[in-house]
Amino acid sequence: MNHHSTLSAQEANQHPAGSRFACADLFGVPIVEQDDIVLTPEPVAQAIVERFKPSGRILDPCKGDGAFLKFMAGADWCEAREGRNFYDWTTPVDWIVSNPPYSIFSDFLRHSFTVADNIVYLIPVNKAFNSYQMMLDVAEFGGIETIFTIGYGRSPLLGFPIGFCCGAVHYKKGYTGGTKIEFYSPNAKALSSERSGD
Repeated sequence: MNHHSTLSAQEANQHPAGSRFACADLFGVPIVEQDDIVLTPEPVAQAIVERFKPSGRILDPCKGDGAFLKFMAGADWCEAREGRNFYDWTTPVDWIVSNPPYSIFSDFLRHSFTVADNIVYLIPVNKAFNSYQMMLDVAEFGGIETIFTIGYGRSPLLGFPIGFCCGAVHYKKGYTGGTKIEFYSPNAKALSSERSGD
């Protein structure tokens, strides 16, 4: 699931004018944009969960239609559209696995760093490297252990309304090693033929 999460009025007021959160209703709640709701296909959610095998206390902060939850028995969840705001979540977890809101990804990831040891987000891969400040924040948390490349957003597998390369990026607390780049095997042939056209 990918959606614009609702912030508490206090959090919305902490964001500077001109930021994405400056557009809020009278109660300080940011306005949800319909085009920021992108549901994860179940086979993709299953492949990501099977690849990373999260254990311990697990959270899906953007439940959406529950695609990831179907493969993570007993996981906790948040969903702003159902009144369970991730920005209000403060309980530590071992793993976060989800498809986060792309439009506020930087803030969403920073909050994730405060509650989880392992974070796996299905995102356009370029989002993982979108600014120098993001790189500093990632380095302070730990590092990116793996990028599990799924394919391009508009592929039949994903069906997202974007063309960027998408993958499950694993942020790991305290990690200082190199980043592995892996490919979801059902896409391996399609991706290698796409590369020849790049």
